[in-house]
Formats: sequence, C-alpha cells, structure tokens
Amino acid sequence: MLTNKLLIIISCSAVGFMSVSCVETMIASYAYRSGKTRQAKEQFLASYNQTNLEREKAGLAPLDLCTEKYHFDKKWADDDPICEERIAKYEAGDKTALGHPVLEVKEPAEPTPGPTPSTEAAQE
Repeated sequence: MLTNKLLIIISCSAVGFMSVSCVETMIASYAYRSGKTRQAKEQFLASYNQTNLEREKAGLAPLDLCTEKYHFDKKWADDDPICEERIAKYEAGDKTALGHPVLEVKEPAEPTPGPTPSTEAAQE
C-alpha cells in the first residue's frame, strides 16, 4: 500500500516536472524563433535595399516592397497596413495588386480649341 502511494507521488512529481520543463522549452524555442525571425527580417531588408540600389544604378525600376515581403513572409507583409490591403486584393483575384505599383495617371484635360496652322494660313 505504501509502495502504491509512493509510486503515485513519484509519478505525479515526474509529470509535474515534465510539464514545467515542457513549458520552459516552449518559451525558449519561441524566443529563439522570434530572434531568428527578427534577424532574418533585418537581413532581408538589407538585401532588399542593396538590390534596389543596384537596380537603380542599372536604370531598372525598384522592386516592390510589399511583393517582396509577401514572398518572404506573408504574415510580416500582412502586418503592414498598405501591404495588407494590396495582398487582400491580390488574393481576391486582382493580379495587378502586387508587383510594381501602377501609378494612377490622370487623363489629360481636353485641349481647348484654338487656331491651327492650316486655319491661320487660310485666313491670310
């Protein structure tokens, strides 16, 4: 009888110890992963900026940050409000929402009628 109680106490202690160990391990792994992610993001941004400098020197258009963030880490891209909106459009089927942004070009105003060279020559 004493052996059964001792066995139960040892078992409960072991389970309790393992639970605490598991929690500590999970916390440590999360902290490690977060640190690694932060370092990876810093490396990504450094590489992104360097690439865009090289592209600018070569006369090429810069890479789009939202598109590159989306390909690197979608969750990180979704944290950016501008990117989040564009990603939602892209995933809803608008394939132009990511990539190089399309600048809105306003239509030129209608030209005002005025004398043309042919009407000026006819009037002389």
